[in-house]
Amino acid sequence: MADAKSLEPGLVTAPADPATDARLLRAFARACGRWSPWCAPDPGEPGQDGVLLDITGCARLFGGEDRLLREALEAAREQGLDAYAASAPTLGLAWGLARYAAPREASSFLRVEDDAREALHALPVEALRIGDAARQLRRFGLKRIGDLAGLPRASLTRRFGTELVRRLDQARGQEEEVLDPLLPRTPYRARMRFPEALLLLDSLKQSVRETARTLCQRLEADGRGLRRAELNLYRVDGKVHLLTLGTAAPARDPAHITRLFNEKLDRAEIDIGFGIDVVELRATATARLDGRQTGLLGEDGVSPETLAELTDRLVIRLGPERVRRAGRRESHIPERASGWRPGHRLQVSDGAAPAVLAAPPPLAVDRPLLILARPEPAQAVAEIPDGPPRSFVWRRIRHLVDKAEGPERLAPEWWRESSPPQTRDYFRVETREGRRFWLFREGLINLETRTPTWFVHGAS
Repeated sequence: MADAKSLEPGLVTAPADPATDARLLRAFARACGRWSPWCAPDPGEPGQDGVLLDITGCARLFGGEDRLLREALEAAREQGLDAYAASAPTLGLAWGLARYAAPREASSFLRVEDDAREALHALPVEALRIGDAARQLRRFGLKRIGDLAGLPRASLTRRFGTELVRRLDQARGQEEEVLDPLLPRTPYRARMRFPEALLLLDSLKQSVRETARTLCQRLEADGRGLRRAELNLYRVDGKVHLLTLGTAAPARDPAHITRLFNEKLDRAEIDIGFGIDVVELRATATARLDGRQTGLLGEDGVSPETLAELTDRLVIRLGPERVRRAGRRESHIPERASGWRPGHRLQVSDGAAPAVLAAPPPLAVDRPLLILARPEPAQAVAEIPDGPPRSFVWRRIRHLVDKAEGPERLAPEWWRESSPPQTRDYFRVETREGRRFWLFREGLINLETRTPTWFVHGAS
């Protein structure tokens, strides 16, 4: 750097930031999803970063491979990037052609179809992606891939390792090379491409409505419902806006899905820039959703689908942390038998209704109208050690018991290690003033404790 500044005093320098470079490459690879759903970043040495695309079956959507490659190059160079492109029957050959043979003129590219072997042999050995092994080949005078064509495979493997032979077979198409895409393939997706970019939010919402309708038709044909969805908005300048949402229950109502994404669009304040030219909606997670027959005269009450749709809208507006539901827990201890759970994160088995919509099981014994979050201590007097209380003091007020019912014995949760478990004997009592309370005695006399304690847990 000192030598460079001595030659060019006005040289501008900046520290290297590999993490930012990786994020930029990943964002650019995601933007390339407008040309193919199978794309992946290909990090390399400085100036050698690339993006791999499998455009099999995609070229016809753009008027041919030439037009697809030309649009991809123009979009990259509009972002200020120096980009070069090549198309070939194999990933290995395309990788080498783009870096060592593609023309450097603007909007120019290299496309190889029939003479793939001849184009491969003309490339330098560095085009095989073999790293330091390329320098070893050059020391033996092997500078082109064609120089390796007539050599025995056993000799190449013994002297240079199996990686060289594997890369050579991949470039020739003799060994399959699978592309690991940045965006995994989803069986349910809908896409709309516009010749003129969308500049208004209302037009964007209309396109979401159309893609949702197409997506829901495919889901309905397979008896599936949407659980998680992604909305990708591709801007003309190469940037991509991503909106995601989840549903409380499998859904395939286009109006409901459109309403959820419209809420997202209004709250996200998306910068449309110079316009959106591609709108893509993906169902990243689905669940079985069989069709249901409704009554001829309608149904009374709130249907499970309506409740699930209301939950989705509340989550979109308020956030998943602010929407909760009451739910039962696997415990017989009253203060642990119920609680609040996130209303949006429901575990739904395939073909089953959400747990929030199921009716709670009936209780063997009626519970009071008011149950305290935590039992409050009380001082009670009983005629016999294990009998009901005759009087008790709670919150500095003395109550005389007129009638009592019980006990209802609840066994302790022995698997909890926070405190020693003790048995509870619950009593329902009525005072002389007509008030009703729910008390329990903690600890079995002479078995778990010598002096049991009393608590008030509820009132009616």
